[in-house]
Amino acid sequence: MWWRTFKLPAKSRESAAAQLTLNRLQDLEPVTVDFAEKPTVLLFFTSWCPYCQEDAPKMVTLHEKYKDQLNLYGINLAHRDEESEVKQYVQSFQIEYPILLDEDGEVYAQYAGNGFPSLYFFDSEGNVIQELVGATDIDTIEQLFVSFLEGYH
Repeated sequence: MWWRTFKLPAKSRESAAAQLTLNRLQDLEPVTVDFAEKPTVLLFFTSWCPYCQEDAPKMVTLHEKYKDQLNLYGINLAHRDEESEVKQYVQSFQIEYPILLDEDGEVYAQYAGNGFPSLYFFDSEGNVIQELVGATDIDTIEQLFVSFLEGYH
């Protein structure tokens, strides 16, 4: 497990993407992630990853606690997974946050693709300001959520 915090000077900040559109697992309808709407966290995962399975209950707990303060989206690497397995994963962990499909891995590659689970915390302009790669304890993840919300702009 490792994490980085990015300090981006205001003048040099370039928007990575103000929005991101991917298909939702449940109905394959497009969903647009609007980074300006609310503090946003993307969680990249696969259903077969043991570390993703380890962190899934923690993410469900944190989503329930912080869902009114931030948007959390699970991003499944669909090109490396089976849809039926992802649906089973979502059901077995009772995941209620939206699960979106990165069908060709482009979105994952855009954020370096250093492993999973990978949590990326975004500012309102779509810039990554923190990331956490790998499984860890719930307290560490929650500390990142809290610091992210306190420093969000």
